[in-house]
Amino acid sequence: MSVTITLQKTDGTVISSFLAEDHQSIAQMTKKQGINFPISCGVGLCGICKCKILAGHEYIQIDKISLPIKPLERDENWNFTEVFACVWGVSSEAIKDTEHHEIILEKDII
Repeated sequence: MSVTITLQKTDGTVISSFLAEDHQSIAQMTKKQGINFPISCGVGLCGICKCKILAGHEYIQIDKISLPIKPLERDENWNFTEVFACVWGVSSEAIKDTEHHEIILEKDII
């Protein structure tokens, strides 16, 4: 059905909320929304695009564009707690299934 991505600041202020698109990184989707989202290396190494995952980690695909070069932290259940927005995207299965899903990411835009 659909996946909504909500991008918010660390103080809880919502920057934007939009429907996810398949075959795109999270950073590419934010650019389409007119958000000045920081990207530098584009391969998951420098960390400038890194966001904290507040909800919906199960709908994020780590290698949507390419595998990140640098590994990220995981919680005690082995779920990622952060995302490299330049290379990570939303799983095609979540976008195409019959339910609505939500991903909430935290990032203070630079």
